[in-house]
Amino acid sequence: MKVHYKNLLFLGLLISTSCQGFLDEKPAKSILVPESVSDFEALLDEYGAMNQTPILPFMFSDDYWTSASNWQNFDPWQQRAYLWEKDPYLPDQAPLDYTLMYQKINYANIILDKLKDDPNWAQEDRNRLRGKALFWKASAYFDLALLYLPMPGSFLDTDGYVIPMPATADINSEQVMKNSGEVFQEILTYAEEAIKMLPEKTDLLTQPSIYSGYGLLARIHLYLANYPEAASYAQLVLEGSFSLMDYNDLDFTQPYPSPLFNSETILFTFLAPQGSVSGENVAYVDSLFVQSFDSLDLRSGFLVENNSSATSFKGSYTGNYELFTGIALDEIYLILAEAHFRIGEEEKAKEYLYTLMKSRYKDFGNAVKPELMLGEILDERRKTMLFRGQRWSDLKRLSYYETQQKTLKRYEEEKLVTFEVKPENFQLEISTRERNLLN
Repeated sequence: MKVHYKNLLFLGLLISTSCQGFLDEKPAKSILVPESVSDFEALLDEYGAMNQTPILPFMFSDDYWTSASNWQNFDPWQQRAYLWEKDPYLPDQAPLDYTLMYQKINYANIILDKLKDDPNWAQEDRNRLRGKALFWKASAYFDLALLYLPMPGSFLDTDGYVIPMPATADINSEQVMKNSGEVFQEILTYAEEAIKMLPEKTDLLTQPSIYSGYGLLARIHLYLANYPEAASYAQLVLEGSFSLMDYNDLDFTQPYPSPLFNSETILFTFLAPQGSVSGENVAYVDSLFVQSFDSLDLRSGFLVENNSSATSFKGSYTGNYELFTGIALDEIYLILAEAHFRIGEEEKAKEYLYTLMKSRYKDFGNAVKPELMLGEILDERRKTMLFRGQRWSDLKRLSYYETQQKTLKRYEEEKLVTFEVKPENFQLEISTRERNLLN
């Protein structure tokens, strides 16, 4: 289905004021046009635009709950999102998550359009820019697919669930709406091409490297239940110069024990700040989940009683109150453990899981069970990935492949609201405003 795409977010290049370089020139110039390699690279390295990830997957997940008084202070769309409304936004309201992801795609397309013009740039520069652009494009579409599309190839994968896939930054171009199967085919193509051109090392951990590409592909293939591929790409990440932190060495008396840009960080991204819905005195960890931590589990040191006598999380790899959503080495070990277990290689699965757990327990030898079970891997995954923005993805993929369903519960003041964890319930509706712009 083709549409004329009118969304004004594709004017982001002209209206953004946060990029360094050509976008910070004096306002006396009527139109600022990028020309050099550094100009275009500044667009891809713009931290505020490229490294934010959607907040809705966090809000929809069971990682947290909040009180009635906190909920009353939420913006109206946040209140509705907390209660699992499929379109939480007002009819004339721009959905920030959706807009942020398409801004990333637009920035990537600006670079890819420029490269099609065959600029007189060194091949090394061309490859690096193309690799970065394709990585961010794959990452943004994956985030959109997690929110708006069903699992590709499933009974829900029809033209009833589609998103726009602009191939160019030209706002006057005719755009194509694609379903989940088509979108994921392109996501994998972008990511696979990106790893051929991404550098092994980058100046900053906010910039994608080849190991970021491997990690993204491992994450995507785990979601798609392509377990051999997930294991293969995760294994490649281990070739990088990353190392697990020993949580025995962390100072849990500090407000935020995990240091910024620590040795596990492969790519740094963070949860888009949208009010205070993820704040320590707003987002609480369920008490039953807190009780599930073993007394020897050092990760329980990230769970602290707050001013409201509830439990807050302080273990983000941002080193502060913001939430880390990037790719880290602990997630890679969890992917390796789950993927190997699911393809019948239980000894390898145990090796990877226990390597990670040895750095997470005071004395992991006393916590080891005689046989490794899938439930143990998934339990450790949930504890490790708490407040990382990945729980929605896990709930969604497991709803397709696990027979045991569950029901999430929250309260609208005193009224119980439930969310059944089944495939039909994981597709949001594109907001009214964006649907109108697509017509």
